This record gives sequence, structure tokens and C-alpha cells, in this order.
Amino acid sequence: MVGICLVVWFLVSFGCGIFLVDVLNQFTFAGFKLGFWFAQQGSIYVFVVLIFVYAACVARIDRKHGVDEDADES
Repeated sequence: MVGICLVVWFLVSFGCGIFLVDVLNQFTFAGFKLGFWFAQQGSIYVFVVLIFVYAACVARIDRKHGVDEDADES
């Protein structure tokens, strides 16, 4: 799971912000060239989304194995 998150983050930050910048700059988003937007804002947004996705997946795994923090300790 960590590896998948790192690959997605790498593809968005380096792939869209550096390697594919010339292709993406043909399009605009919110008034900025798309390659520039990914380099400055998009990769940060994707990183924040990945944090929430990772936390949700870990919580689901914890519940599945009975070690979640919200479980009643009766």
C-alpha cells in the first residue's frame, strides 16, 4: 500500500510536473498552464488526498483484524 501511494505521488509530482510538462502545458487549468499547475499545486493536492486514502485503508485493515482504536475495551 505504501509502495502504491509512493508510485502515484511520484507519477503526479515528477511525471506531470517535470517529465510531461511540455505536453500538459498545451492545456490550461484555472488560468495556468496545466504542467505548471501540477508542479505548483496539483502534486500537493494529490499528496493530501493520498494521506486521507492511506488513513482510510489503514483504518479498514485495523478494523478487519480487530485492532482499531475505536473498539470498545470491555
